[in-house]
Amino acid sequence: MKYPLLIAACLFVAACVSTNVERLDYSMRPAQSPNSVRILVEQPLQPYKVIAVIESSGKSVFDSFEDLRQEMISEAAKLGGDAVLVGPESVDSDFILTGTAMIESDTKKITGAVIVFDRH
Repeated sequence: MKYPLLIAACLFVAACVSTNVERLDYSMRPAQSPNSVRILVEQPLQPYKVIAVIESSGKSVFDSFEDLRQEMISEAAKLGGDAVLVGPESVDSDFILTGTAMIESDTKKITGAVIVFDRH
């Protein structure tokens, strides 16, 4: 009876999103609330500055693109960003050999730019 719990624990641990942030601007900004950070799919008309490039990826079937976007928002909020200008979503497939079975593993990925709007 311990095996279902062990399997569930392994699946839970495997369901995580990895985020890499490359800061382009090291100015100190107060952190924002994640609720105030917007996701943009087109460049805004309002003048802005890119302060970081961010990439979020997930390797579990439980990781959705929404999970990746939420992680990007969280990281952008920590940097004091106003929005994340996201690029296209992508999925890379790999095959993993486990004993006698071949399992397909998908890596979901989104890259974006953390931006702050000009306040002038």
